[in-house]
Amino acid sequence: MRIFIAVLVLIFSLQSLTKADDISDFEIEGMSIGDSTLDFFNETEIINNDMKYYKKKKFITVGFDNHPLLKQYDWLQLSYKRNDKKYIIHSLDGVLSFDNNYKACLKKKKEIVHEVKNMLDMDSDDYGGDHPQDTSGKSVFKTSEWILGKDHLIVQCIDWSKEMEKLYFDHLKVWVGTSEFYDWVQNNPY
Repeated sequence: MRIFIAVLVLIFSLQSLTKADDISDFEIEGMSIGDSTLDFFNETEIINNDMKYYKKKKFITVGFDNHPLLKQYDWLQLSYKRNDKKYIIHSLDGVLSFDNNYKACLKKKKEIVHEVKNMLDMDSDDYGGDHPQDTSGKSVFKTSEWILGKDHLIVQCIDWSKEMEKLYFDHLKVWVGTSEFYDWVQNNPY
């Protein structure tokens, strides 16, 4: 029931995309691309929640769960440039857990994608397959993506294999990011 309510809140929160001119018009938990992370978290919280994802450190990614700021999502992740003293957000995603229920995730994804398509009045590029982070080929994903200007909006479900679930959880993700971050992360795997 909690997931159902959270997804309904998510769908209605996407209403802000109706008149979106660029990616910074879209909000996740009240945050947008271009905002300062310091407007939402103190510097100690930011530094202590570094995910240490990437080998190359042009961007730093931080993650939060069980934080009072989280109202619609189970998990929030954002990225900013390494030496940026203002911690300007370049990537932002809200995550809902779908532990071992990929079918439910896909159903919710379909509902959200339908709403986004109607709000943006444009179709998404849809793709999926084996998740590249799992070399066994047992983890899968399905993604719907929109390009707004040069920036990106993605709604995605991931079903991790049993082996990968030791590190990750099955989830639905709504992600927005700048073209600079998107291009950089495509060339800098974990």
